[in-house]
Formats: sequence, C-alpha cells, structure tokens
Amino acid sequence: MARVTLPDEAYASLLSLRTALRKFERWSGQQARSAGLTPAQHQLLLAIRGHRDPAGPTIGEVADYLLLQHHSVVGLVDRAEAAGLVGRTRGDDDRRVVRLHLTPDGLERLEGLSAAHLEELSRLRLEVPALSEGLAPTHQAHGLVGPRRHPTIAVAGVADPPAAGDGAHRVLVDRRWPAELAKNDRRLSAWVKAVAPSPGLLRWYAGHPEQFEDLATRYREELAKPAATPGLHELRRWAETDGLVLVTAADEPSRSPAAILAAVLEGQ
Repeated sequence: MARVTLPDEAYASLLSLRTALRKFERWSGQQARSAGLTPAQHQLLLAIRGHRDPAGPTIGEVADYLLLQHHSVVGLVDRAEAAGLVGRTRGDDDRRVVRLHLTPDGLERLEGLSAAHLEELSRLRLEVPALSEGLAPTHQAHGLVGPRRHPTIAVAGVADPPAAGDGAHRVLVDRRWPAELAKNDRRLSAWVKAVAPSPGLLRWYAGHPEQFEDLATRYREELAKPAATPGLHELRRWAETDGLVLVTAADEPSRSPAAILAAVLEGQ
C-alpha cells in the first residue's frame, strides 16, 4: 500500500467519527435491552421489517443483512420465534421456501426502537456529517474517494407528467389524496402523508396565504418532531439513490409545503 501523508486534523476527525459510531452502537444495545431484546434480536427484527419484498425475507437473505452464517441465523430465528417475536411462513409458489415475518409484539417493539434510533441519528447528524465533510478535502486531494453525492429533489404538481426517462421516485406528500388522481396511479411510487403539514397548520395557512414565510417556519418545526423522522429518512434515502420528485396538488407547487419540504431534505 502506497504511503499517504495526512494532516493531523484528518486523524483527529477519524477518531471523533469512530468514537461517535461506537457510542451509538453501545447506546443502541442499551435501548434494545430496555425493550426486552438482545441487540441481535433487534437487528433480526429490523432485517425482516426492512426487507423490500412484502412476503418477507428468507433465512439466507437475513444472513446477508446480518453478515452471519446460515446456521447462526437459524438459531437466532428459533429463539426469536420461541419468544413470540417472529414467525415462519411457507412460500405460495414454492413450499420449500420459508419466509419470516414479525408478530404484532415484535413489530410493536421494533417501532418503538426505530423511532428512538431515528431521533438519535438526527441528533448525531449535527456532529457526524461535519466530521465527514472535514475529511472530504483530504480524501479528494489524495484521490481516495469521488465527490460527495447530493440529493436530487424536485417538486411537481399532480398534473405534471414524469419527464421522459426519469427514474426518480414520485412521492405524494399532501395530507389528503387529490381528487384528480386515481388511487392506483402508477406514476406515483408512494404516498408519505406523515410528513405533510398538520391539519391545523393547513387551516391557518388557508386563511393567511400571504404569510408563506411564517408557514415555512411553523412547518419546519413540525418536521423537526420525532413523528416526521421515519418519513424524512425514507425520502432522503430515495433522493440519494434514484432521485426524488415531491408531488403536490397545490396550485403553485414552487410556493407550497412541498417546496419547503424539499428545502428541508436538501439541508437548506
């Protein structure tokens, strides 16, 4: 390996970053135990719930998520099933395929833990991204990594057609489903109404449309609450992969809550 001379600040930033990650890992384990789970069970529940296929993951897929051997996951699942946290189902097409799902108890515990974890990550985001950005000039100067990717986020009206070849996720972010859209509209990837302004805030703004800046301030305060964190996390993930289009029925999308939401997601 070629020797690379780094400034003292790079080592200090790496130490701070690794320390923050280790603290988060220890905090996560403590949270799991307070919910009556082992850290491994918490990871198992998250691997099952986070799997994209609604039929549930297989043992092999969970093993890939957890970086464990197949037999180790079998034992982990056996213990979680005995504790009433997970269940097994046979595949409809192939009865030899066993898929995993969460029980109501397992889901309830995971939801509580996930909300707390996302809130803690939001707090750490004030520290960790700054450390990463502090290292970026050193990385790029030595050709170690490419430029940092920024989210691609746009705002569109419900009547705006997708751009040709646009593979971005189109997500409805209004509180109510627009009457002009069919429920099975294939142009939409999802409906994340949990990040929409509260009904009370929407009623207030309907009476004060000239106070857009006040709307932005109040809406940002709502988005900073834990209830909005899971939705924001999902939107950011979509933005950083294939791009994101926030869809709204507002008459003026560029001056709407969706535009405020886009600015929040972009860190502005």
